[in-house]
Amino acid sequence: MKRHRSGDTFAAKRTKVAANFGKEEAPRNQGGLQMIRPFPIKPISRFNQKFPFFRQPTEVGHFSLDSKRGVHCDARLLKVYCPPADPRRTDFDLRKGYRDYIKRDDDVKERLNNITKWMQENKRLIAAPPTSTSERSEDQGNESTSRHCERINADFVMWRGHMTKFLCTPYEDREGWAMAVTLYRGTYYISEVETEENRARRKGMSDREQEMSYWGYKFEQYVTSDDERSQPDTTKPVDTHEAFCSVIRTRLDSHSLLYSGEVDCRIPNSKKKPPENYMELKTTRIWYKHNNERNFYRFKLLKVWAQSFLVGIPEVIVGFRDDEGIVSYLRSFQTMQMASSSQGMWDAAVCFNFANQLLTYIKEIVTIDNPKVVYMLKRAPGSSEVTCTLHAEGDEQFLSQEYIASFR
Repeated sequence: MKRHRSGDTFAAKRTKVAANFGKEEAPRNQGGLQMIRPFPIKPISRFNQKFPFFRQPTEVGHFSLDSKRGVHCDARLLKVYCPPADPRRTDFDLRKGYRDYIKRDDDVKERLNNITKWMQENKRLIAAPPTSTSERSEDQGNESTSRHCERINADFVMWRGHMTKFLCTPYEDREGWAMAVTLYRGTYYISEVETEENRARRKGMSDREQEMSYWGYKFEQYVTSDDERSQPDTTKPVDTHEAFCSVIRTRLDSHSLLYSGEVDCRIPNSKKKPPENYMELKTTRIWYKHNNERNFYRFKLLKVWAQSFLVGIPEVIVGFRDDEGIVSYLRSFQTMQMASSSQGMWDAAVCFNFANQLLTYIKEIVTIDNPKVVYMLKRAPGSSEVTCTLHAEGDEQFLSQEYIASFR
């Protein structure tokens, strides 16, 4: 698919910014902080426009995270969907194994480290073309080009979850978020920062809430296996360190995007290529009342749609459970039909127009190309705007020195 001409201006700007790397200085201000004009969220009617151009997501790579969170550029931890004999009648006990499961330490913040480790090993797949004839000749004679390059061929690098939060923001104001943004060699890196409110909520979770956060992982174990020849093994302790991640390249209007997201499993014996052979797995409470169904379509389905649509995952399997954690039946939801079945409670075009304009706003305000300089974007719960502060002292730096050093 051809690129939009509207992206040419930003591509030229990125090249110019990369060339001037390190030449700009942060505005002088006491404490190293400077308030920057906010981005308004309300009224959301201003985002009610035609759906912006969004290129079909393409997988440019993938990686697996082992039990020690080591990064492996392969699919060793990609599971295969193993449907039950009768999806309409199941008896999955999601409480099983809770006391034995191996849980990641939520206090350890990996930021973009796992993505950038993959990027370091796969520069040849994501490097921007050389900007001069001399550099092109040098690259042709350099065997280490795959690990060293001048800049990345993407406007933005982030986790898929960051874009999911952006898409859901017009309709979700119960929880706030904070995103750190750094401009380095013409590319904007976005990394989520845990807010004080979210940290307090996480630390204050009851035993019941902690157990329920385990149920989704256990459900995955009931319906996936290592390959087509094996069956699900629910006796093995769940290890939340392990994961398989897809690396996606796409474009939203003039913004070229590179992000990674966890993938639950793939369709068995499918001839389709990634990401079209991937599947998402979710659990939700049985709809005892009309309000349960309404909340599902208003909040749960919005997030599920955003996660799946961004990667290009066509189908989501949802396990319906009771309050005791027993899944009694499964139901399939097609990603491309979710927006139309939202009962008018959210609009996909509004979500993408908001994200598109927010990314444009980031390009306008984030102007200092320096990995030590961080622009902190925050959306407080219930707030009608996204605020931004400039941190120029290096205290919020999140790009690793190893990754920074991998550039010439």
